[in-house]
Order: sequence, then structure tokens, then C-alpha cells
Amino acid sequence: MSYQDQNDLKFSSDLSRFLKAIGYLFFIFLLVGVLFITLGCFRISSYAFKTYESIDKIPYNHVGVLFGTSPLDSNGEPNDYFNYRIMAASQLFKAGKVDYILVSGDNQHHSYNEPRFMRKALVKAGVPSDRIVFDFAGIRTLDSVVRARKVFLQQSVTFISQDFQNERALFIADHNDLKAVGFNALKPARSFFNRVGIREFFARIVCVFDVYILDTQPKFLGKPESIGKSSMPKELSNKPKRMTSAIKRLTDNAKIVRENQLIAKNEPLAKKPSDNAFILKSNLERLARLAALRDEEEAASNNQLEELLNEQQEQALEKASETASESLNAGNNNTYIDPSSDPALVKNKPATTTQKKVVKKRNYAPDPWD
Repeated sequence: MSYQDQNDLKFSSDLSRFLKAIGYLFFIFLLVGVLFITLGCFRISSYAFKTYESIDKIPYNHVGVLFGTSPLDSNGEPNDYFNYRIMAASQLFKAGKVDYILVSGDNQHHSYNEPRFMRKALVKAGVPSDRIVFDFAGIRTLDSVVRARKVFLQQSVTFISQDFQNERALFIADHNDLKAVGFNALKPARSFFNRVGIREFFARIVCVFDVYILDTQPKFLGKPESIGKSSMPKELSNKPKRMTSAIKRLTDNAKIVRENQLIAKNEPLAKKPSDNAFILKSNLERLARLAALRDEEEAASNNQLEELLNEQQEQALEKASETASESLNAGNNNTYIDPSSDPALVKNKPATTTQKKVVKKRNYAPDPWD
């Protein structure tokens, strides 16, 4: 055997071992994938324990999510899946197990609107129109479930559909922080290997990849919407949770301006206890000074008034004395009244004033009756 033949034989052997290794790896990968998908599908089926078929046993939830489907099948005949879901939703509402029904379906085209089809059928079944809420972006089961949590802000809901879709929806809800139960609508009596069964098999495989590997999100989200009395979330604030810098103190001028603004608005100023005590003490001292000044002014005013009265009295007495003297010297028939004998003048006359007695001369004959 030549050297070339030996090299060809060695290359063929190495290539054969490499292909075998690739085959083994592919087989292991395929086996792991099949096992993973199988376990995932069994996991989805295990959520059948969270579904109910009795209205009396199912717990109450504020909102029921009704999954959409076409009212007509591919042959143009009425779709039993659609009719049974409408029947189940109306029974839940009338039994008081849900207060609102969120109709979630596909509306990608103007000619096809599952939510409006469901609303029309529910109103005919006796559900008030104001208790029906639209979700026009429920393109897939995953979209309907995640939107119920992130857009319609529900924390606990009741899924309304056939058992196979409820199980898949509960599996998705469990991985999106949504508490849920399922109410199983009636299912048409058909063989297992029909078009719906085959479609559900592949839908569960895709669901496992969406949840565990791809973390798929809804095609459309949007602003939060409230249902009934559900509160809207508070708007996020841009303020930091912690202080990023030290608190700046106000200067004297800024403090005065701020106090004046607050006073103008009739708003009380928040002061420290020490400031209140200081202001109270200053006010008391100012009131005391004002009271003392008022007392001094009143005393000075009283003294001036008393001096003025005394001066006027003295002038009046002197004027009276002069008038009396002139009257005495003017004639014999004038009558003179001694100021010292007048009680009114004596009472108001100061103690230091001396009185001069004037003797009146009589120039007429004595009275015979004296």
C-alpha cells in the first residue's frame, strides 16, 4: 500500500468518526429538545387542576377574560366554540362570579373584529354593554394574558374558553405574575385528531419556547386602562429617592423676602421654639415701653392742665380785686364785695395769695333804723 493510499484511508476514518460525533450530538440535542418540549407540554396540561366546570365552585374575580374566536367556521357555519364561550361568560356574569368581561380578540383588519362580535353576542345573552370592556390587541393567547396584567392592571382574573386554551393561558399567567383560574366552556364533540387538536399541539410547543426561552412579549401594549373601579397607577416622579446634595440654607435677604411673601398670602410662618420665645419677649418689652411712655405723657398733660387752671384762677382773682377797687373809688353808692368773704373765691384761691381788706367809707347819713 502506497503512502497516498494510507493517507486516504486515514482521512476517511477521521471523517467517519467526525460524522458519527456530529450525529451523536444531534441525536442528544434532539432528544433533549423533545424531552424539554414534552415536559413543557405536560406542565401546561397540569394547569387543568386550576380550571372549573361548575359555576358554584369557581371563585369570584372582578374581571373575566373571554378569549376571542370567529363566530363562523371555515365552512361559513356557526362556530360552536364561539357560541359555547358566549354562553359560559353570560352564565358567570349572571351568577355574580365576575363583574366585568374583558373581550380580547384579533382586530388586525377592518373586516374582522372579534371583540365586537363577542360584545354583540354577549348583549343578546343578557350582559349589560357597560360591563363589557374591549381589548382589540388580543392577537394571540399570550397577548391577551399579558395585556390583562400590564395594560388592564389586573392581578387576578378568570379565563373563559375551552379547557385546552385555558390550560395554556394559565401557564402563561403563572410566569407573568397574574393569579388566574379557568372556567371551561363546553366543547364540540369531535375526534381528538382534528384540525383544532393538531393546532393546539403546535401552539403548546410554541408556548413553551415563548415562555422559557424567547420571553416573548405582546405585539402591542399601550397606556394603562382601568376597568370599573380599578385604580390607575401613580405617575412616576423624576425626583431622586435620596438627596444628591446638601440642603442649602437661605440667606438673610432671601429669608426676609420669603417671610414677606408668606405674610402677604396670610400663611403662618413656621418658626423654631427659640424664635417664638425671642419674638414674644421682644413684643412684651415693646409693649412695656409703650405703656411707660403713655403714662409719662398722661402725667405731663395732667400737670400742664393743673398749672393752666391755677394760673387762670389767679388771673381771675386779681382781675376781680382790681374791679372791686375801681368800683369803690368811683362812687359812694357802689357796693363792694370782699373776695375773702365769697365762699367760691375763697375755695378756689391758692393758699399763698394774701387778701387786702378794703374799708368802705360811708358818705351818706346813717339809717334811722340802725
